[in-house]
Amino acid sequence: MTTAPGVGGKRVFFHVGAPKTGTTYLQNVLFQNRELLAANGVLYPYTDQGQSFRSMQDFRGAGWAGGRAAEFKGEWETVARRAREWDGPTVIVSNELLGGSQPDRIARGLATVQPAEVHVVFTARDLARQLVSDWQEQIKHKHTLTLEQFVDDLIEFGLDAPKPFGELFWGMHDATYVLNRWVTVVPAERIHVVTVPQSGAPRDTLWRRFCAVTGLEPELYDSDTERANTSMGVAETELVRRMNLDVQRMPHQHYDPLVRKLLAEDILGGQSPRLMLPTGRLDWVDARSQQLIAELASSGYQIEGDLAELRPRPEDHAAYISPSELDDADLAPAAIRAATGLLRHSARQRRRIAELQAAVSGERGRAPGVGTRAAVSGERGRAPGVGTRAAVSGERGRAPGVGTRARSLLGRARRRAGRLVHVQRSP
Repeated sequence: MTTAPGVGGKRVFFHVGAPKTGTTYLQNVLFQNRELLAANGVLYPYTDQGQSFRSMQDFRGAGWAGGRAAEFKGEWETVARRAREWDGPTVIVSNELLGGSQPDRIARGLATVQPAEVHVVFTARDLARQLVSDWQEQIKHKHTLTLEQFVDDLIEFGLDAPKPFGELFWGMHDATYVLNRWVTVVPAERIHVVTVPQSGAPRDTLWRRFCAVTGLEPELYDSDTERANTSMGVAETELVRRMNLDVQRMPHQHYDPLVRKLLAEDILGGQSPRLMLPTGRLDWVDARSQQLIAELASSGYQIEGDLAELRPRPEDHAAYISPSELDDADLAPAAIRAATGLLRHSARQRRRIAELQAAVSGERGRAPGVGTRAAVSGERGRAPGVGTRAAVSGERGRAPGVGTRARSLLGRARRRAGRLVHVQRSP
């Protein structure tokens, strides 16, 4: 367990990755326990779960989905200010994409939380599982290359694999490469590598290891959360990949909520066999994993868990099914689930629109009386003009303010329903 800082000191832990290593699970546990953590002197500095992402983008000075970095300006400073002003002994900052920061951004960002003793935490999982998980993540972001091509390019070209995959995979998942940038600012003895256990371990193992690094007592906090980022199986992922071929022109603001979130995560949580490393690639991945283990063992970093867990298990990849070789009949069950789920979502949206339409119609019918009562109240001595404005609003056919909000909600529901229609029709 990490020792506590000196008297009056404060430690700030930066959990910087890697993606697909239980980071969302850890973030959910921290967020749902943030009040109890604060009572125990630990700050998890986000007021909403999306702030972790927004502040990370600002920390890195990066845009998202073709947008400008300026869209996130000020988000990191909001988080950093909370860390600076916190009078407890511990702050935990967490986002799995922080690992991709460049050295100049790391130095600039860490300076904003001073004075503090900064630690870096990197959660690592075996590369075989990471490769197939990251391919699925790329498919959820509208890419179309096959699993075999994705893995082969990363093996053959490394960081120089076709953009954006080389830098997005090796630049985020290779512990040595990522931490070589952070160790230029943070001493090696304050960098912690937490290994992700192989499947079959108790679900809270990762949480307990994370607590051992950050000095938390795991039993004090509720670590049960809804399963985060439910993975799709072979057929579901291939279905989305083939759909992507036909929706390349769909704007990101439509694709992300409807395909990545609703379809891939909420509807198509895997029921078919899980993804595995393509046949013939395991020997290379195992050799690279052994090299990585040796590099970490000699790095001077603090290891929590067992580095041997970073070697892939052959039995986990012995019954490979190639997604690209599935035919239409193989994809049919997943396609039916997708269509059914989207129809149910559309029905919910239409019901909501009908409810809002009824609310707007009802407010229009009641509005004159409301305005009249408000006008009378004003004549009896309330602030001049208040009743008059209400009466005028009523004469125009709606209760002041209420109808405006209902129409706003109605417009929002219509736009959401429109996005669903778009995903079903978009070329």
